[in-house]
Amino acid sequence: MNLENVSLSYGKGAVLDQVSLGLAEGARIGIVGRNGGGKSSLVKILGGQETPNDGRVSMANGTHMGTLSQIDKADPKATVRDIVLGDQADHEWATNSKAREVLTGLFGGFGEAILAREMGPLSGGERRRVALAKLLISDLDVLLLDEPTNHLDVEAVTWLAEHLKARRGLALAVVTHDRWFLDEVSDRTWEVIDGKIEEYDGGYSAYVLAKAERMRQSSVEDQKRNMLIKKELAWLRRGAPARTSKPKFRIDAANELIENEPPPRNNVELLAFANARLGKTVYELHNATIRVGDRDLFKGLDWNVGPGDRIGIAGVNGAGKTTLLKVLTGQLNIVAGKLVTGTT
Repeated sequence: MNLENVSLSYGKGAVLDQVSLGLAEGARIGIVGRNGGGKSSLVKILGGQETPNDGRVSMANGTHMGTLSQIDKADPKATVRDIVLGDQADHEWATNSKAREVLTGLFGGFGEAILAREMGPLSGGERRRVALAKLLISDLDVLLLDEPTNHLDVEAVTWLAEHLKARRGLALAVVTHDRWFLDEVSDRTWEVIDGKIEEYDGGYSAYVLAKAERMRQSSVEDQKRNMLIKKELAWLRRGAPARTSKPKFRIDAANELIENEPPPRNNVELLAFANARLGKTVYELHNATIRVGDRDLFKGLDWNVGPGDRIGIAGVNGAGKTTLLKVLTGQLNIVAGKLVTGTT
């Protein structure tokens, strides 16, 4: 598929500006860029969910494409079977090796206990697995993934990377903040920057090295420009008084901008300020029981979060990671024990 001189804007802001690119058969593209820079918008245009303001999007006849978006629209009453397998009869999908591989890889099996579960009670990671399974079982030529590793545990991310690498004929474009995943599945990188697409050979690691080299070269050019500015300022200062009197305040301001750079903020001082403001308690859980539906995800939990702590929460999908955060932020009450929240 191809994009020719595609532009997209929201209000006065240009998200994409005269972008032209192609996605070839078997291509493996990682899409990077700052938050809000247009990565998801690019995927939506590629997938046909968004229409550009200008330009042309074309795709070869007979191309089958699937898109995983960040928005979960699944019916909470639908079952895993409904979403993933649709109206396929058991004997149809049970003899499909790809369906069995995907269901085993993402759910650990394909028994009725898994397929009969409703979407509503599932965790974010479990719902993500269902959406991925639906796409991976389908016969697709192009797969567009917007943050596919969101909510997935390490085992699921690893399995997904290996599965995608094995499907060589599939054209793939991925937006994700997971740098390891990008490195594993992509061999070319598109950076969305200032409405344009800059292309790099290789995965994320190669992109970082190439980007650093481009920035180094740009820095050399910036230094040359600054030297030229300084020479011009020196020439202006040597000029006749009548010629320099009016722009003198501009020359002084330019000198300040070039020569004076604000010192970096002291991280130790910032942390000391945070400690003084927060005191010794941020969150404390004492002998807490946390329940979702009829499942006790935590029993007798004692946990303390102090000022300045930086904690990563890991665990398999459905273990209670998001539920724990909901308790700390007041979105869910504990059924036993005590939660203490710092006053500030």
